[in-house]
Amino acid sequence: MDAPLSVRPLVLVVDDDARSASLLARLLRADGYEAEVTHDGAAALARLTRNPIPHAVVTDFHLPHADGLAVGRYARSRRPAVALFVVTGYPNSFANAVDPLDHPVHVLTKPLDYPDLLKRLGAALGSVKTP
Repeated sequence: MDAPLSVRPLVLVVDDDARSASLLARLLRADGYEAEVTHDGAAALARLTRNPIPHAVVTDFHLPHADGLAVGRYARSRRPAVALFVVTGYPNSFANAVDPLDHPVHVLTKPLDYPDLLKRLGAALGSVKTP
């Protein structure tokens, strides 16, 4: 398990809707997180090859070039304890795609409830942050 966070936790936001991704990153920064944005699965996978590896990934499920689960699996191969949040408008179809042996995945539905994300993110990273 990773050591307690003494720096601003890094969150990778992955969404092909540039406005939504930018807004979410701005909100996260205002609430004490570092945030980086990518707009498709391939760009997220490329970002995850570089250090620092994010402490959390918030990704849309349906993305161009690689879906959110592929992004999450690769993130976990780089940092096994990464907190993974998958946002989807179709939670039932997502549930069928998840391997039951995977580590916990936080499934969030659209429209995103930001206070809920913030609460779950704080709990997952061991440092509760409130809006």
